[in-house]
Amino acid sequence: MSVPLATQLADLNRRPICIVDDDDGVTQSLKLLLEAFGFDVQSYISGAQFLADERRRTAGCLVIDLHMPGVNGLDVVDHLQREDIRLPTILVSGRLDTSARKRAASLGVTKVIEKPFAARRMVDLIRASLSEL
Repeated sequence: MSVPLATQLADLNRRPICIVDDDDGVTQSLKLLLEAFGFDVQSYISGAQFLADERRRTAGCLVIDLHMPGVNGLDVVDHLQREDIRLPTILVSGRLDTSARKRAASLGVTKVIEKPFAARRMVDLIRASLSEL
């Protein structure tokens, strides 16, 4: 017996969306938006804080800022891969250069979005990422 699509989507929405950004305003706004769409959301103010949390192993999607003090977004993705954690990732940045885009691609990050972004665009990217699981 197959599981209805609505049930499958609801199950995906229960896997936490992890937001990592050192700008608390961005993090809280994005968290509120995603919760309004029914997602379970966990937020972090640094890459180190996220990497210290075991929920990184069960997350459905990672939304991470590129430029943060300490461990930057791409360093977090690299660390996850060394732990053999493959997590759909959306890289967010106010300023993306060619080298950052190349490194993101080499780490398998296919979803890159520049700030400011439309709320609907982010929700669509997260849904697309979850459908890849």
